[in-house]
Amino acid sequence: MSRNRDERGQYTETVSLSEVLEVFKTVAGPVVTSSDIASATGCSSDTARRKLETLHDQGRVGRRKTAGRVVYWRLDAVDPDPVLPDDPIFTDRPSFASGEESLSEQVDEMLYGKEA
Repeated sequence: MSRNRDERGQYTETVSLSEVLEVFKTVAGPVVTSSDIASATGCSSDTARRKLETLHDQGRVGRRKTAGRVVYWRLDAVDPDPVLPDDPIFTDRPSFASGEESLSEQVDEMLYGKEA
């Protein structure tokens, strides 16, 4: 990241929120710190912290203070093993909705070995 100066001579930093979110993919482990963001993007630690706080306020990352540090994790991360509603493990089983069959009686039979 290049550091440009504004018309008053102060540094301006241009790190987007999407760049901050990309760092989560490059850091080993499920959490990042503002130092991780600063190192990866070249911004200051204060800028990294502000960006992470913005993401937290937007509900895109969670945070927790631990051992004197604040760690952040993505809330919008995709589950690597999503539950698919058409998976046979769910579709090949009886429904427990009320209907013609009384499954509760079948359960009693299985549990107690007799009809209820």
